Amino acid sequence: MLVSVDASMALHAQTFKKDDRYSGLPLVCDSCPPGTYLRAHCSATRKSDCAKCPNGSYTEFWNHISKCLRCSMCAENQVVKQECSPSNNCECECKDDYYFNKKYEACVKHKECLPGYGANTTGTPQQDTECVQCQDGFYSEVSSAKATCLAQSNCKVGGLRVVLKGQPWHDTLCASCDDLKSRDGAEYLHEILPTFFIQLYQTMGINRMRRLAMRLPQKGGKNPLIKTAMKLNRRGLRDFINSWDQGAGNDQVRKLPEVLKKIGAFHMGDKLERKLAYIDQQSKLCEELVEVAQD
Repeated sequence: MLVSVDASMALHAQTFKKDDRYSGLPLVCDSCPPGTYLRAHCSATRKSDCAKCPNGSYTEFWNHISKCLRCSMCAENQVVKQECSPSNNCECECKDDYYFNKKYEACVKHKECLPGYGANTTGTPQQDTECVQCQDGFYSEVSSAKATCLAQSNCKVGGLRVVLKGQPWHDTLCASCDDLKSRDGAEYLHEILPTFFIQLYQTMGINRMRRLAMRLPQKGGKNPLIKTAMKLNRRGLRDFINSWDQGAGNDQVRKLPEVLKKIGAFHMGDKLERKLAYIDQQSKLCEELVEVAQD
């Protein structure tokens, strides 16, 4: 009878050769099935004695080992995908928001897409997040491993004016002329500052961040926390600047572009200055329309 190669290998895996300890004659002994181990060898008069693997151990294949293998433990930032059983080792995978990085042989946190970029492919336990720049008409204002680019607001739908043209890193800001007349233009600029600062932190060195923190305009004029800012690390400086942003008034926001220029961040200062000028221009146009209507 012909036996296939695969069948022959399977049959071979279920037996092993051994010399009888008393007669010295060769024996063909039964291997132990998965989930068991060889408790006692076979002899000329006795079959192999197999026993079930105790808790915390396993054998995955037919074998003739004298002790089961110890179940693996999940590493840092891993969770149990499948519990260990007598016939299977414990299977682990990276926990939520992490993926297995082959270079480091460890679970690494998914990449966060910066403002202006969205998640093209959301990360899994096996692969990292893939970021893509937001196309025209779309934006993302957060650092996130999962958020996608969103469609810019359409001011025309609500019969509103464009106060700030949308960019990949912030939404289009819309307002009515009544709103523009009742609010300071700095309030609109203030709405995009949290995202603006996220971008700023990516390009700014710690020394320049310290200079910025020390020069941030305060309501009372002088910054009482200058000495504190000089001792902060990057994370502390981010928290310091973010705290200023949350409490800043209109006058302070209007002074921010000039502060940025003074510390050498000319491009970022010009960017804010142009945006503020555009907002003020829209407010002025609304006033002119009112004057024309009254005439």
